[in-house]
This record gives sequence, C-alpha cells and structure tokens, in this order.
Amino acid sequence: MKEILVKDVMIPIANYVTVKPENHLPGVLRAIEAQRVKDAGHAHRDAIVINDEGRFVGKVTMIDIFRALDSGFRKIHSERSEKTLTDHFVQKAVRELNLWMDPVETVCQRGSNVTVADAMHVPESSEFIQESDTLEKALSYYVLGVHQPLIVKNGDDVTGVLRFGDLFEIVRERLLKCDLG
Repeated sequence: MKEILVKDVMIPIANYVTVKPENHLPGVLRAIEAQRVKDAGHAHRDAIVINDEGRFVGKVTMIDIFRALDSGFRKIHSERSEKTLTDHFVQKAVRELNLWMDPVETVCQRGSNVTVADAMHVPESSEFIQESDTLEKALSYYVLGVHQPLIVKNGDDVTGVLRFGDLFEIVRERLLKCDLG
C-alpha cells in the first residue's frame, strides 16, 4: 500500500458534488442524486461545501444530514466523549431528547428549512490528507475514527476527496489476488 498515493485514488474536487452554505438540504440531495445518476456505480453520498469564491469551507455527509434533521443529536455529539457511547447512553438520549419521534412529515418540513451552513461539518486538521501521502496513512486515519471522507490537499489547496469505500476497494482487490488457501 506504500506505493499507492492518495492522489491516485482520490476523486478530484471538480468531479465531486459541490454546494453553497446557503443551499437547503433538498437541493443538496437533488445534486447528490443527479451525480449518482450520472456516475452510475460511483455514487457520492456527501457533498463538498464551497464559498462564493469557490474555496472549500466544509462537507455535508450522511451523518451530518441526520444530525441536522434532529437538533437533539447536536447536543449529544457536543457533550459525549468516545467512551460514553454505550447502549444505556443511547437509549437514555433517545428517551430524554425524543430523538426521531416526530412523524415523517415533520422531518420533511424541518429538512426543507435546514441550510447547508446548519448541517455542514468543518473538518479538523486530522481530516485532511496530502495528495502525496500513502494509502497506508489514509487507512490509519479511517481505522482510528476520522469523520469521513478525508479531504485531500496539495499544499494548502483542497484538490479532492478520498472516500473510505474507494480505499476499501483497493484493499479488497489486493486480498482477492492473494492465495489465502
């Protein structure tokens, strides 16, 4: 895996779904759907957020959309540490915050009012990787729990996205070529 670089597997930013902070969730989902139809088999399930100058400002992933649809999740996410996610913790949070208890119609109405700025995730430094890094490094980031997908940079410029599924495909193909008996 050391011989494969991130730039060899990443999706260039120009080929990725991009949205603006002022867009609403239905628009994001329509853009993702249009890309899915266009790129049958390589469906994106998230979008890159760019500002008016076309510069990267964040990402909107499936988990970000779920969190945005029920504000109780934001409260939990900001208060919990990695060690607090137990069955008891989850059940208590669902009960006390009435998570996902609203009818589907209410979720639809709420979703139509959520903007990208409300839902997007601004990556931490650990969520960026350089084009020249190896897939071994990227795999380590994912296994240790980085928020997907990794944002790829060339120096300070964002140039692409490295999705976990694409990285898994490389590993899967390598394992299938092995004679494991």
